[in-house]
Amino acid sequence: MDDFPNLNSYGYQILERVENKDRGGYITWKAKDLDSNQLVLVKQFSFATIDSSWSGYKAYQKEVSILQNLNHPGIPEYIESFETNKGFCLIQKYIQGKNLDQINNFTITQIKVIAQKILEILVYLQRQTPPILHQNINPNNVLIDESGDIYLVDFRLANNLNENTSGLILSTPGFIAPKQDNIPSKNSDLYSVGATIICLLTNKKTSEIVELIAPDNPYEIQFQNSIADVDSDFINWVEKMVNPEIEKGFTDAKSALKALKEIDWDLRSNSITIRPKDISLSTEKYIFSTLIMGALGIASSIGFQVTNKVTDKTIINIIITAIAFVVLYIAQYGAATAFKTNSEGKTETLIFAIGTPIILTMTAGLIFGKGEAVAISFATAIAQTAILSTILWQKLALEKDHSQLLKGIGLLLAITLGIFLGLKVTI
Repeated sequence: MDDFPNLNSYGYQILERVENKDRGGYITWKAKDLDSNQLVLVKQFSFATIDSSWSGYKAYQKEVSILQNLNHPGIPEYIESFETNKGFCLIQKYIQGKNLDQINNFTITQIKVIAQKILEILVYLQRQTPPILHQNINPNNVLIDESGDIYLVDFRLANNLNENTSGLILSTPGFIAPKQDNIPSKNSDLYSVGATIICLLTNKKTSEIVELIAPDNPYEIQFQNSIADVDSDFINWVEKMVNPEIEKGFTDAKSALKALKEIDWDLRSNSITIRPKDISLSTEKYIFSTLIMGALGIASSIGFQVTNKVTDKTIINIIITAIAFVVLYIAQYGAATAFKTNSEGKTETLIFAIGTPIILTMTAGLIFGKGEAVAISFATAIAQTAILSTILWQKLALEKDHSQLLKGIGLLLAITLGIFLGLKVTI
């Protein structure tokens, strides 16, 4: 405890050391904000540490200058920085989670979602003026919390694209893109992301990726024979991310993210929950979800009965309803997926989700008449019920282990009972 720095006069109480070794003059601490009682991360740089240097101090200054201008949920919030009599301190929000190296056996779907969320952070960084390169992405520097949120940390080597110089060999071996040490570009970070994904696919730690490096090319990662049961499109995407001929890869994070979504736009498990397997679906959540499932069943059956009574059974109405259901389901599920994964587009996805059925209904009413508009309304109710049921099912039942099968069946029965009650009410 005597080795802990005393930062009480600055408003922080050191609680414990986060890492057991110094990193370039850094010592990282977990601390508490004495005013708010919130946990913070203290990155302390001191010339007194064994491996400190003037370049380490310059890296500290650069990290501060970059972080204080960033605002993204996937980057721990910068709070402040200050000088003490023993060095310099950078204060950030503390993330209660684990790095990817500390977790084994991700599913393929989870790996795809992790790749997607990392790329979303990189898209944000590359939209800055000038664009920002992280330059040290690896499983150790990607955190995941219990809610499945992803965070990119350790910006010690980060730099603006137009200010890079040589010497980036200090990055983690196996994750350094070709030409990164002298001609870095937007796709330099993409190579590192690809190598990180390969670690997850092959269940390798950060330090073990060198086992996959080709003996005649330090930038060729031979991973295909170490994995199984992975769709070929995703493998091809990963191969392009780590192509040794970097000009043949993706040009930037935006294009890589677009290609990933085209492979599997329906990333149904885009909520990655990391929690002990012995924690089951709580009684409170189960009761709530069951009631919601029942209510959805009632709503859909009532919608069907009302529509059945007021809408003419013409071929055109049936066709319009069928087409509307397909369009609405795709649009609404796409909006729900974007809402959960795209931190920058939540307002747009809500407008899209609400506006789509309204526009379809008004258009049908103006062109065909009242009956067709009611048919669209019916399709809207069914599509919304299907989507919300799917999301609730995934979130509250299917993401759990097989011991939750009975609760999953209970949710299905709730939908069935709701439909039965809805039919009874309206018949």
